[in-house]
Amino acid sequence: MPLVDLISLGVLTGSVPRDAVEGAIAKHGRQAKRGGGSLPPHVMMYYVSALALFADLDYEGVMRKMAEPMQRLGNWDPSWKLPTSGGITQARQRLGYEPVKELFERIAVPVSELLTPNAFRAGRRLVSIDGMVFDLPDTDANANEFGTPSGGAFPQARMVNITDV
Repeated sequence: MPLVDLISLGVLTGSVPRDAVEGAIAKHGRQAKRGGGSLPPHVMMYYVSALALFADLDYEGVMRKMAEPMQRLGNWDPSWKLPTSGGITQARQRLGYEPVKELFERIAVPVSELLTPNAFRAGRRLVSIDGMVFDLPDTDANANEFGTPSGGAFPQARMVNITDV
């Protein structure tokens, strides 16, 4: 695994505290219903974020990227098997979007302060703008809600993010 991937995952887990993840899950009642599941809700919360870090990979590829550092560090149960794309989809559906939205609202704050050098120009905070397009499951509900791009075979959702410095 390239060093940049390890750094990305390290920044993700270091920047998103586990207690904030668990709090968002609990607030929406999405805790694990049984013990011993291979994809508990907290893992899926980090997984959803990792999907954005590794947008060029499929579901299983992203899960491999998350699992590889744990294998290298020896923090690994050798009996654990990489879940299938279908298993990952089911775990994401169980989690839902509400805890992810809650977590974002809890932790997404400006990182600069009034005295941070170069964070403000003309009395205004500098921001970054970024966007991406997510492919969605090809269902009538998704097509009605998000539309299908001209010439596209399935619905897509566009996300634009404006981030304060």
